[in-house]
Amino acid sequence: MYTYMEYLQKCFFKSTNWNEDNIFSNINATSQAILDFPIPNGLKIDTSSKTTDYSASSFTLSNFHQINGSLAYLYSSKPLTSTMGTKDVSLQDAIAGFRIIEPMLVLPTQKQDYRSSATEASSHVNKGHSLMYGRMYFPGSALEAMIIKRISENTQLLVKCVNNPHLEKNGTMIVYLQNNTVKYSRELIYSTNESLIGVRFLYNLGNTIAKNINPNLIPKFDNSVVSVGTELWFAARTMSPGLSSALRYSTRSTATGKPLTMTLAVNPILGHITSTYTVKTSVASTFCSKYDFNFFSYASNLSLGFELYSYARKRSASSKMGQAQPVYPTGGRLKTDQLRPQSPHIKSHVVQVRQVALDDRGAQKYPVPLLEHTTEDGNESETVTNVFQNLVNESDFSSVLKVSTSLRDKTVKLLWEGRVKDFLVSTGAKVSINPITNTPEFNKFGITFSYAF
Repeated sequence: MYTYMEYLQKCFFKSTNWNEDNIFSNINATSQAILDFPIPNGLKIDTSSKTTDYSASSFTLSNFHQINGSLAYLYSSKPLTSTMGTKDVSLQDAIAGFRIIEPMLVLPTQKQDYRSSATEASSHVNKGHSLMYGRMYFPGSALEAMIIKRISENTQLLVKCVNNPHLEKNGTMIVYLQNNTVKYSRELIYSTNESLIGVRFLYNLGNTIAKNINPNLIPKFDNSVVSVGTELWFAARTMSPGLSSALRYSTRSTATGKPLTMTLAVNPILGHITSTYTVKTSVASTFCSKYDFNFFSYASNLSLGFELYSYARKRSASSKMGQAQPVYPTGGRLKTDQLRPQSPHIKSHVVQVRQVALDDRGAQKYPVPLLEHTTEDGNESETVTNVFQNLVNESDFSSVLKVSTSLRDKTVKLLWEGRVKDFLVSTGAKVSINPITNTPEFNKFGITFSYAF
């Protein structure tokens, strides 16, 4: 679960059109959210308040080993008017989960001139904005700070600082100079820790040009994005280099609209290879697997995990036509029928999507109400994709259960996150098998209460 300050930072990136998924460090963000989620330690209470559209504060208190806490402040030059408290925030926005990678926007030449004025206006609006964040921990004198300064529409400066008397030279500072465009992203990084210098690159290969696909054929895939990136590091003090490369393939099924993401990361210096496969099996469920292998030691490991959302009893979302959205059960199949109405400006496509729950033998158990969706292009496959994504975005979830396990470590991690009254609650445990007694034991257990208004 994101802290309230992390949630405000993501809202700042979204309001200034900064694509976090286009950064190399987030190339495995989906698998990490499902397999490597953190477990709370002890009891923790987090209270936050957005005093104005430009500033917010947060107070945290926990009893892990001893009573400790922190006090944080945040300021944004861009008004964060679309943010919500824990009572009204969507669970998808408050919890790290499956991240749908949007394909590159490829516009025809005649549309580029038409939208050039809007692009220039957007660039002027997002230029020069900044976000400042600071946190003080107690007891003790540890401090942390972060500054985000937007230099231009596609370039920003990110500075992170930590001051702690237990660290070497009482702290460290990391500076990121990031350039993020639709086609690629580049980063130049410097850290005072060991005088570390690094560069990161990420390039996107993909095409969103619509293709006429016959629905009677075997389901194919469209809206695909291939991202290839690499990072180079050099520690000047220890004279040690670092190198890693990664590939991410994201696509969506044209038959069901369900997205999937596959990644492959290689570190040739350490001899480590990691591959992941993540698929959103339904509107409310996701499955992920990860395989690690080292070609120096021949050590390997297989990790599996899933997340399962629960629907709220009452739905607050409504459709664009003012009708209540139906609650869709998990595990259904999408069936499409085409209708072609007349349009004075551009040919429209109205696709009625019916999701039907099927039993094990394939027989219909019960139908679900129809949902109409209109697109400006005449592509059925893209319409099914948009409908599935709208179902995910507009679903009113009350909680999510995450489970992950590793065959080599023989551990199971469980995490439940959801809304209780006006609070967001996160509780979980890490269970492993004792190698001597062969009995299960709890390695970690905790619960976190978060409230923001």
